[in-house]
Amino acid sequence: MTKLLEEARRQYLGGRPDLAEATLRKVLAQNPKETQALLALGMIAVETGRPEVAIGHLNAALQIDPAYGPALCWMSFLQLQARRIEDARGFAERAVAADPRNAAAHVALGRSLLELGSAGEAIRHFQVSVDLNPNEPGALYEFADVLIRASLWFQAAEALKRAVSIAPLPIGFLKLAYAEHRLGKIEDAERDCRRALQADPNAPDAHLEMARILTSLHKSDEADIHWRRADELDPKPGFVNFERALALSAIGRLDDATKDLERSIELKPNQGDAYQALVYNKKVSSEDEALVGRMEALLDKRVLPEPERLSLLYALGKATDGLGQYERAIGFFDRANSLRAKLAGAGAFDKAAFTAMIDAKIALFSDRLFEEWKQFRSESALPLLIVGMMRSGTTLVEQVLTCHPQVAGAGEQHYWGENETIDPERLRYCAGQYVELLSSIAPDFPFVIDKNPANLQVLGSFHLAFPNARMIYVRRNAIDTALSIWMTPMRTSADFIVDRESIVFGFKEFKRLMDHWHSVIPSDRLLEVRYEDLVTEPEIHIRRMVEFCGLEWNEACLHPELNKRRVITPSVWQVRQPIYRSSAEKWKNYEPWLGVFEELRSM
Repeated sequence: MTKLLEEARRQYLGGRPDLAEATLRKVLAQNPKETQALLALGMIAVETGRPEVAIGHLNAALQIDPAYGPALCWMSFLQLQARRIEDARGFAERAVAADPRNAAAHVALGRSLLELGSAGEAIRHFQVSVDLNPNEPGALYEFADVLIRASLWFQAAEALKRAVSIAPLPIGFLKLAYAEHRLGKIEDAERDCRRALQADPNAPDAHLEMARILTSLHKSDEADIHWRRADELDPKPGFVNFERALALSAIGRLDDATKDLERSIELKPNQGDAYQALVYNKKVSSEDEALVGRMEALLDKRVLPEPERLSLLYALGKATDGLGQYERAIGFFDRANSLRAKLAGAGAFDKAAFTAMIDAKIALFSDRLFEEWKQFRSESALPLLIVGMMRSGTTLVEQVLTCHPQVAGAGEQHYWGENETIDPERLRYCAGQYVELLSSIAPDFPFVIDKNPANLQVLGSFHLAFPNARMIYVRRNAIDTALSIWMTPMRTSADFIVDRESIVFGFKEFKRLMDHWHSVIPSDRLLEVRYEDLVTEPEIHIRRMVEFCGLEWNEACLHPELNKRRVITPSVWQVRQPIYRSSAEKWKNYEPWLGVFEELRSM
């Protein structure tokens, strides 16, 4: 029996699957319960494009041994291919239950959970698979892909570093460069992207990423070489112009970005993304009436796929707002949010679970806990958190402070939110990793800003880890904040922005949590800055922030519009302007259409 199985294996590896099948059928004629033969027949059927035949063989194996791990994993794979996701998860869960140390079973379960939208659970199973088989590059690469999909750039970069050390593939170096670029480690990204290009000089994606990186480094002439090469290798109308515009906009070259966006639209008129980028890249005026007309005509044609249609709706909302046509604008924004929720597959926001999460944090992070944890704390004061509700002015505060020569910016890091813990050893480890990350992004700076509004949720564990670090909370008029969330094409996947009622609920709950942080974190470590005060009397409040950070005064902080650092935000035009007041009390333009946002008047 063993000899026949080995013979079938040699025949298959020798490129004769037909002979291998015949040999395996001989095995089954002698022993119909030989699960290895049934599994092998299933695998051959998969490789030769007969998935339903494969399922039959695998089902036969599982009738003999319901806990046969390899058959369960293959069944999960085939069900996933057939888009029977729940069935795929069921087989994978059985495989994990049968053998919790089977790395392939955890991969199968991770894949199905990812398709079901349970990214956090999926990542946990991919992590287990890597822990069980740490030297398998395929598992590391797949794990990194999942982390990239979840925008967990630090974890993705760490997985890719391990992967390329074992199997130095060009695509591995390219993905590593991609993750490092988004982490803000731009010099590292340049190095690894060059490695990818050295191994595969004709990879269009590598030239495209190198062009983005060099643009971020203000190496315009060399960047142009790679923009052109990317277009030559993979010509798609308007694509390179659009990508270059995004890169130029991020470093403040708005006029050049506008030219590229206009050229992109000229080459590919039927697109929504370029129109959205164009409108958010400039101040719309009466001269743009024709632009609005072109966008409305395109919307009426109904030729765009829904994601592009979503971009066009936001663009029309932003443009008509700029023209002072507020009723039309809110109509476009309402339609955009409805479509965004549909595309995200968003269900009802679980208010009870959200409240329970806030309650748990308030109960856990008490004065007593902070006192008990003194011996576990890091002495570092390097991290400077800027937090607040999204659209509250956190980017402005970041731009102001990074004008100071002793303050660097690390963008929006997701590290801390993914590593919140109150386990002493784990917290100490995470704190060390976090300092290492920020130091690698901005070596030799005494302060490095992590401007992630969502870090508002983790101020408790952050202060446990870094009692010497400062945190700045930016608060803006509640209705203005809510409206801005509603009127902005948000990149975040925050559950509470699914509809107006949920935004109001989330705002109130975050306010309750923030009140708690003020009660347990000393005022010399947590500063509240009102956006309206900052834009009305900028020098007074900028001096206050600089003093809070323990820095000497520097006049450059009064001119954030001159800050040329790379910034990724929907408000690309606003970031590059001198501090202005026109966004304060903007809600008054929309008073007749506020709806449930009216509840935020008293906050």
